[in-house]
Amino acid sequence: MNITHKTLFVFEVRTATLEDIDGILKLDNEVWTDFPADRDMIESRILVFQEGNFVAVYRGEIIGYLSLQFIGYDLESHPTFSWDEITDNGTLRKSHNPAGQYMYGVGMTVSPHFQNFGIATRLIFAGWSLIVRHNKKGCLLGSRMPGYSEAGDRYSPEEYLSLKRIDGRFHDPELRLYQGDGFSIIGLLPEYENDPPSRNYGVLIYQANPFYNKGIPILYRLTAYILARWGHKVIGV
Repeated sequence: MNITHKTLFVFEVRTATLEDIDGILKLDNEVWTDFPADRDMIESRILVFQEGNFVAVYRGEIIGYLSLQFIGYDLESHPTFSWDEITDNGTLRKSHNPAGQYMYGVGMTVSPHFQNFGIATRLIFAGWSLIVRHNKKGCLLGSRMPGYSEAGDRYSPEEYLSLKRIDGRFHDPELRLYQGDGFSIIGLLPEYENDPPSRNYGVLIYQANPFYNKGIPILYRLTAYILARWGHKVIGV
């Protein structure tokens, strides 16, 4: 489907339901051909923490999906883990902790046919509205570092992680994108997932919630609503 005018492209971001499972699976299999989610994963995520699962929908088709969970974590000692461990094999059954003070990004998928239309940004703001509404300390993600496949013979993972361009931004393209979104690096995650371009390394990254403990519950809910509804407009998407 070719869409030439962004102003004519109107899509909805909403909480996922069990009726969305087939559409989510179709999208995930299209994007993550080597390791797509299965039906048990998606169904369990929605049953365990429906509020943390969002879909972007255009003309009845699911074109984006974001899954989140709350976890407890020690940022000071930052213990390592794999994606399977931190997400209970993608099901969230034992990993989601409603009382946890951090949000963890389980996964985000955007259709390759709908790139550069602000879908990821809208999904991210939906996630941030969740953080603010529940007054969590911030967001943790396990980033890839896909450029390491070519640089691994010359640099250790620690050395590669510290490589910067002349403008001070990270050498790795994925880390550079997250850096532009305000994330900072916590540390390496060896054997995070089966990802040859990253030589199976992940990078734990973090962004604090600027609204944490800065108000009363009704203000959190109001701020969360504003972020979900109009946050993307602030940055011009």
